[in-house]
Amino acid sequence: MSEPTIVDKPLDDLADLSAPLIDFKAPVVEVTVLEDRAHVVRRGTVELHAGMTRLRVVGVAPVLADKTLCAAVVQAGQKLADVTRERINDVRVKRSRLVLGEDKPEQRRALEAELEHETRKLEGLRARLELARAQQASLDAVAEVTVTDIGVDASHGQAGAEVWRQMLEQISSAEEAARKQRLELEFEHAEQEQLLGRLRARLAATAQVSDASAAEVVVEVWTAAAGVYAVQVDYIVPNACWRPYHRAQLVELVQGKEPVLHFTSEGCVWQNTGEDWHDVQFIFSTERPSLGVDPPQLVSEQLYAQRKSEALVVEAREQEVQTTGLGATPRQHSPELPGIDDGGEALKLRSQAKASVPGDGRPHRVPLMAFTSPTTTECVLMAELAEAVVLKSLHVNRSQQPILAGPVDLVRAGGFVGRSALLFIAPGENFAIGWGPDGAIRVQRSVELAREDRGMMSSWTTQGHIVKVKLSNLGAQARTVRVTERVPVSEVEKLRIEVDTANTTDKVKPDANGFLNWTIELAGFGRKSVELKYLVRKHADVVGV
Repeated sequence: MSEPTIVDKPLDDLADLSAPLIDFKAPVVEVTVLEDRAHVVRRGTVELHAGMTRLRVVGVAPVLADKTLCAAVVQAGQKLADVTRERINDVRVKRSRLVLGEDKPEQRRALEAELEHETRKLEGLRARLELARAQQASLDAVAEVTVTDIGVDASHGQAGAEVWRQMLEQISSAEEAARKQRLELEFEHAEQEQLLGRLRARLAATAQVSDASAAEVVVEVWTAAAGVYAVQVDYIVPNACWRPYHRAQLVELVQGKEPVLHFTSEGCVWQNTGEDWHDVQFIFSTERPSLGVDPPQLVSEQLYAQRKSEALVVEAREQEVQTTGLGATPRQHSPELPGIDDGGEALKLRSQAKASVPGDGRPHRVPLMAFTSPTTTECVLMAELAEAVVLKSLHVNRSQQPILAGPVDLVRAGGFVGRSALLFIAPGENFAIGWGPDGAIRVQRSVELAREDRGMMSSWTTQGHIVKVKLSNLGAQARTVRVTERVPVSEVEKLRIEVDTANTTDKVKPDANGFLNWTIELAGFGRKSVELKYLVRKHADVVGV
């Protein structure tokens, strides 16, 4: 393999200076990854003499933003620099284009020879095709002249039908042969062009010449005395991003007891900056500088007065019950004052250990945090949403870091069982995970609407609703299932929802949000059903339901 050749490199305008140029090894030691960019920090130590020295750092990302490039220098063992002892005079980036060339392999030379041979063959076919087309055009002209001569002879009374027939047959057979030859040549020409296209594609696939960009950073350092100094170079690069990714695993330590949850969070990093990050400390930030700091635009809003309708239009809508989470675990009292709540504030999460992420544009996971929590499991059924009994587990975030919103891989009984998602979970907060349906339980839900009943002297109409949920256990193991149903909640006085507790299973009453809950003990191979009946009463002025 031949050495890379540097082309299009700018002239070194500092070459005439007396300051020596030293190759400085400053590896990447820390990377702060944001939503759409990354802050790269390079750091190293070098022994410098008194005066001006130029340090060259090679292998930096060519896509770095020039205006974010900066450098700092301090004497080894110090924390702060003194401009009277050491300072950075200048720092700049230089880019160049590399042409990586290699000797052509035997296969490429064979392909080039075959391509040249087939190209000459195509040129010969093209010449023969043009000749065949010209020959066919000449025969067409002869046929036209012959037909004209026959017409002239017939007008002068020179009858020669047999001669004329022989002449036309001879011309027709010649035209047919010429047309056949032309079609064969056209077909062969098209096939030859396709063959050349395939050869060119194979030749391009075996090409060993590629262009690449390279960049280096030159730092001018002035020092008052010789010694060992620490130099840091940092910059911001695009083409890098990260997203949180989680993994939850249920482990049954003791048979018959509640399992424990092993929860891990990782930062999934993508980067294609042109440099590799080997053995660096990652910091994952939730800051979003791309949003800017522009205030929202204020627009005028006009109010209109309109006459109130005599009819009360009512419509049903889905509304999610808003909560602040599942609550937090009780905390022990401490003589110290509690910390400030940082909800909504940008976070910076450090990886547990150093990691390597090459610049290949592929996802690479970096461990963030892990914890183990005891769990409380239950089988829940919300048949209106899904006719399946789902295993639900409740845990506590025992990490010192929050769990960011993201996908969760579910592992149970030693294998991958599915994928779920979580929202933001603060430290110490309870959260729940669904582990998929129980295949041993079958569920059937039906809704019956009764006929509307309106009193003879009343302006109210009543309609009954009957909801039936049937459960069947196909397994030998008993199950305890928590069944949840709901009834509509009215916000107007002329529409009332009343639960018929006398005809409802276990005489269950709804809560403030209209939810009813049953705890069903389902024996092995057993069956049970739950029935809910409620009445919808509406005034004659109400329309829409």
